[in-house]
Amino acid sequence: MALDPRLTATLVCPLCKGAIVWDADNSVLVCPRCKLAFEVKDNIPNMIAEEAKPLSDEQAREYAKRLSMVRGA
Repeated sequence: MALDPRLTATLVCPLCKGAIVWDADNSVLVCPRCKLAFEVKDNIPNMIAEEAKPLSDEQAREYAKRLSMVRGA
């Protein structure tokens, strides 16, 4: 499922207000800093922190790498 890139560019983590990564394969928006994955269903992101799935340290590092590649850091 594809999200509009304009949407993903404007969304931030509801907890830390940091950048998020779109993972199309798993239909989640991920905050590597908070180690949370927010589910996207029917093109609607669920950004409720209490309903997000926790990530392992390794998963968070992998998403942080993807974020730095996208942002050019």
